[in-house]
Amino acid sequence: MASQTAVQLDDREALAEAFGLFNQLSEQLTGAYQTLEARVGQLNTELVQSRQARSRELAEKQRLADRLTNLLEALPAAVVLVDGRDRVDQFNPAAQALFPGIAWGRRWSEVRDETLARLADGDEWRLADGRRVNMRCRPLNDNGRVLVMMDVTETRRLQDEVNRNERLTAMGEMAAQLAHQVRTPLSAALLYADQLARGGVPAAKQGEYARKLTDRLRHTENLVADMLAFARGGRYTPQAVDLVRVLRDGVALVQPKLAGQEASLTLTGVQEVQARVLGNRDALTGAIGALVNNALEHGGKGVSIEVALSVTATGYQIIVSDDGPGIPEHIQQRIFDPFFTTGERGTGLGLAVVHSVAVDHDGRIDYCDATAGGACFRITLPIAGGTREDGEQ
Repeated sequence: MASQTAVQLDDREALAEAFGLFNQLSEQLTGAYQTLEARVGQLNTELVQSRQARSRELAEKQRLADRLTNLLEALPAAVVLVDGRDRVDQFNPAAQALFPGIAWGRRWSEVRDETLARLADGDEWRLADGRRVNMRCRPLNDNGRVLVMMDVTETRRLQDEVNRNERLTAMGEMAAQLAHQVRTPLSAALLYADQLARGGVPAAKQGEYARKLTDRLRHTENLVADMLAFARGGRYTPQAVDLVRVLRDGVALVQPKLAGQEASLTLTGVQEVQARVLGNRDALTGAIGALVNNALEHGGKGVSIEVALSVTATGYQIIVSDDGPGIPEHIQQRIFDPFFTTGERGTGLGLAVVHSVAVDHDGRIDYCDATAGGACFRITLPIAGGTREDGEQ
């Protein structure tokens, strides 16, 4: 009996212990559930906030997309989006007006070949109907590209008209300057001719008047020749030119004047250099002769002149220098301007012609102080590719 009672007591204690453990686990489970429930509530709140933010972001993107669409439709420029497979993905009304055959999914290369007749200079293309468009291409992150094209036909027409008006204005100014320059020697020539025509002029005076008349007429002839050389500019077909020969011929043009001024001239560098350029031999020869003649006129009696030829990293370099008084600093910026001269009988076109010839040969001319203290002019010309040809001028 006692044994049975002891067993019952043990069962009660085990049951109580199990019940207590159950209560403890139940409390822990309740706490975990409450924590989970709170976490689910927090996640739901975060999800709602995320959905709201996403909705706002999508609404903003849609608003931006609508604005971009409206902007593309309003743009006067043609805009075409091309994907990585060269397919037209999107285009605006301006593009449709410019390219009637454009359609979604078509290959851009086909649309281009149908409409664009030929490639013009730079970024400009010529359409089959004669219009010109400026095309710019920019890559996109998805391997596609965006093409922006603007019809520049009217712009180019206006630009050509402005250039034409500027040329006409320049021609008018040059004609006025030429008339002013010609009038003085021509008036003097008419005066001497009138004296000779009246008769009764002593024989000694007749010879003097005749020489002065011839001198004034030659001055007028030189003025007109310089004007024609300046106006012609680069109207020639480029050919192979031996630069050494150009220098020798240019020096020979003024050789008779050297003795009259007791001047000396040295030509250096022509033995060491095999020089060839593309251009016009007569124009280059005249330019060298003009520089040497300028040194004679401004260098004074007994002036020493040096013409040197050398090769640099940028091309051939021709230096014409003298030991004369040089050119004052305050007028050095104007010496290449047409009709600018400091001499009483100068045409003001000599250095302008030389500058024009240098530029027409893709070169340049600069003024620098000579080591001997006088004037120095440096012409730089690009080196012609290839070897000497039989057609060399």
